[in-house]
Amino acid sequence: MNERQWDITDKSDLERVTGDILSELAKEQRTSSAVVLGLHGDLGAGKTTFVQMLADQLGVQESVTSPTFVIMKKYQTKDQRFSTLVHIDAYRLESAEELEVLDFSSELSDEKNIICIEWAEKVTDLLPPLTKNYRFVIDADNRRTLILE
Repeated sequence: MNERQWDITDKSDLERVTGDILSELAKEQRTSSAVVLGLHGDLGAGKTTFVQMLADQLGVQESVTSPTFVIMKKYQTKDQRFSTLVHIDAYRLESAEELEVLDFSSELSDEKNIICIEWAEKVTDLLPPLTKNYRFVIDADNRRTLILE
């Protein structure tokens, strides 16, 4: 896959990028499973903010917060392609199998789901081959870059 990257200087840049990403996803051929976005990066790199912006673009009405302690949250959207945003934070997981307690395989099998997984590197064994992995990088000057790997 070709690497692609975006420079993020403020929330309006991130809003534009999440809109672009959703537009690209809408153009892709539908599959019989959920779209999965693996989010990678250090603490404070912007993973949760990315999901919040994505939720706004999808028309989620609820306030989106990090699911660090509950591991997974689901939000209904107003989007025609994705009816549910599933937000997972794998930071505290000891093993990928812990996601199965939350019926992760069922979430994966629903083509109307878009699943965002923070700290996706902790659950790579469970991720489908078509997972889109995004890396959030902060440089020494606190500039942020989002890289589609």
